[in-house]
Amino acid sequence: MLLAVHDHFRAVSHQLAALADARADDAALARLFVPLAQVLHHHHHAEEAMVFPLVLRQTGTAPDQLQADHDEMTAAIGDVERVLRARTGNLAEAVRRFHDILIAHLDREEVLVVPVFLALAPSEAWDMLDGAR
Repeated sequence: MLLAVHDHFRAVSHQLAALADARADDAALARLFVPLAQVLHHHHHAEEAMVFPLVLRQTGTAPDQLQADHDEMTAAIGDVERVLRARTGNLAEAVRRFHDILIAHLDREEVLVVPVFLALAPSEAWDMLDGAR
């Protein structure tokens, strides 16, 4: 499921970057960006509450880089939102920076998190989900 969600994030982000490079109007970019930013906010909250503690428990290593990525992505989202609100600034540059940060983060996260998920026994995965409720 995580990979499917990440694939969706990648597809929308690639579409955003292509629109930004083509100098699409701000409304078209906002129609794609705003929902993506909202979903990412909730996705990151869930990862920080459930997935990152699991990675720490299973590997003994805190996913500090992934947390730093989330913080950097939040800042990049804020930059895009400011340019969209102000209608001044370089929207294409802000979208491209957001895209680059997102794609690099997804790549890093999958390398660390997917093996942890694959190593879980089914009962452990269900226990993890029960603990999150």
